[in-house]
Amino acid sequence: MTIDDIADRLNKIGFDSLKRDSGRTISILTDGNRIDALKKAEAEFSNEKAVYDPNKGSSSVGAVSVGMFTIKARPASKQGKRSAGLENEDEMINGIKTFTKSGPMNVTITDGKRSKTYEDVVDVEEVGRDTSNRKKADVRLVLKNGTKIPISIKKDNAEMWESADSYWAATAKKIVDRMEANGEITVEKKGLINKITPNLGVKANNKEKKAVVFGSDLLGKGFVVVKTFSSGDFKLSKDGDHVVVKVTKIIDRMNDLKGTSDIFFLIRNDSSRKGSKIRPGLRVLAVSATRINRNVKVVER
Repeated sequence: MTIDDIADRLNKIGFDSLKRDSGRTISILTDGNRIDALKKAEAEFSNEKAVYDPNKGSSSVGAVSVGMFTIKARPASKQGKRSAGLENEDEMINGIKTFTKSGPMNVTITDGKRSKTYEDVVDVEEVGRDTSNRKKADVRLVLKNGTKIPISIKKDNAEMWESADSYWAATAKKIVDRMEANGEITVEKKGLINKITPNLGVKANNKEKKAVVFGSDLLGKGFVVVKTFSSGDFKLSKDGDHVVVKVTKIIDRMNDLKGTSDIFFLIRNDSSRKGSKIRPGLRVLAVSATRINRNVKVVER
């Protein structure tokens, strides 16, 4: 099988806009749901043991592996214009608007254990660009009575909550300075850039968790949903009374931030951070506990 054979078969199942990225990689160009496109490609090549991996590559939607070949999916009209996070917001907005465009609808968002139901939803707003005063909402449900419910959306398997260079750089600098002075880390300087070994992880306290996850607009007013959306996640209930949105997890209280969902600050190398307030070449991220692997030294303040 060649990349041309893969292209021919993708054409036959309706994908007539393709881009050959290399001799082993091809991209489906579509403005439809890209996860659905990849799952359709996986089904087409099932006899070749194709596997759709949502974490493969750098794309937010993953890719399909067919032997030594890779099938990706890219937005046809938005290439280079929209971030992966905003595309996921669009999926939620469009998924709900499909049902509310004809009039108010009740909407239930559920992870199977916890549900949020809102009556008479008339619209969904994109608000992710407004991060002033540490706002965290990506979208807001608009109810008929004017109430707006803020919701933050995190993709499945996303480990980063925020780039914390502004919020936590001063604390990170104190920790790096102290640990270097005590000989607990090594700092190699190449020109203006610093490199630490190993990377450092510091567990966030409750005040910091609240700021990083819920910001100023979510706790007690809205919530976080974890989900990489596809069209199948939005369905009308059997009685036709409401829209059901299936998500992986709902986070709406501090107790949800335990175990693998706990929050750490990861101080790591990044040569692009030449103006870092920690040290040039270093940055700090707020991440989930799953990001703190064996190559990260967990330290106390």
